[in-house]
Amino acid sequence: MSKLNIALVGAGRRGGGAHLPVIAKLKDVYNLVAVCDIDEETATRYAKQYGATPYTNVRALVEQEELDVVDITVPGVAHHAIACFMADAGVHILCETPIAVTLPTADLMIARAKANNVKLEVAENYYRAPRERFLSKVIASDVIGEVSRIYRIFYEGGYHGMSMLRLRAGGEPKSALGIVQTSPVIPIIDRMKRHHTSENWSLGFIEFDNGATALMVYSNVIHARSLGRGQTGISQIDGSKGTIVGEDIYVTPAEELQSGAKGIAHRPKRTTIDVDGVNVIQTIALELPEQTVTWENPLKHYPLSEGQIAVADELLSIANAILNDTEPEYGALLGRQDQEMNIAMGESGKRSRETLAFPLTELTETEQGIHDNYRRQYGHPIEDIEAGIDTFFPRR
Repeated sequence: MSKLNIALVGAGRRGGGAHLPVIAKLKDVYNLVAVCDIDEETATRYAKQYGATPYTNVRALVEQEELDVVDITVPGVAHHAIACFMADAGVHILCETPIAVTLPTADLMIARAKANNVKLEVAENYYRAPRERFLSKVIASDVIGEVSRIYRIFYEGGYHGMSMLRLRAGGEPKSALGIVQTSPVIPIIDRMKRHHTSENWSLGFIEFDNGATALMVYSNVIHARSLGRGQTGISQIDGSKGTIVGEDIYVTPAEELQSGAKGIAHRPKRTTIDVDGVNVIQTIALELPEQTVTWENPLKHYPLSEGQIAVADELLSIANAILNDTEPEYGALLGRQDQEMNIAMGESGKRSRETLAFPLTELTETEQGIHDNYRRQYGHPIEDIEAGIDTFFPRR
């Protein structure tokens, strides 16, 4: 496998801080050549730590480096500007979530990547976590039968939650109904350095074309894990033969089906190995009386903690797409769809709980508000890529 030159843009963001050590561990795949951040001290510190060149401007980065891939971890409102600029420069893209803040800006990214024959992957990592990979295999093995309902309550939601609901439902989203509420909270700054003065709470009900349904409760304060919110979440997947609650898989013995049908909880077992001093997960296995379901970590030869595996997975997804000229595993279209579901849930709440059908065919009030706020804050239309570049990474 040829090594790819990669640069990270947005090192000061939490996503950037999480990606850099993983890129460094994927040294058989990547050369980390540059670190770019608007804050010079941040760019210099991380570049020195990882043996890369620091930049504070993406124009200079593209002019002076031979890049194969850019890892974009800037704030979401800037994703489309940086991604479109990089696509025009012929640089393949791994973009943090969400793909973009609105569907029109996501469409700009998708169109520009296609026009320049550039691969575009979105760093949706929830379904890539070992636990979720294992549960996907359990469901595919028919342990709980056909999935009918999914609950995701008091977890990080939004586009992340929608991605998980769609994955577990196994169908295409058909309609969304949302309930929204806003309430004041004391001013807080979360672990992502975002400021909150209110809690924007939502409940979403999603129908899928295969008959499955899903329920999700989400808020910005739950997402931030602030003020005690979201400390105990509920994740439940109901199937025709059983249920998954958290990591417990409930299966009812055949002889009990007509006499109470009480499910027995089975907890999967993890095995680990030592790789360069790191305790690396090797397998997750579910042992049942009539079958065993095992997920084996395909990245077990890397010194990755369990939390780093999903990040490595998305980095390898874009690398494999480039080197093999294939599509990324998740890709821009699914990233757009999950953001569409997220926007629809909030929009439904604003419309007095009107059920919205997919696909959304018009610009929503939610998106128009984002576009209007962007113009007021930055002084140019959100579609103006050149102005966006100079806004988020001004010339010096």
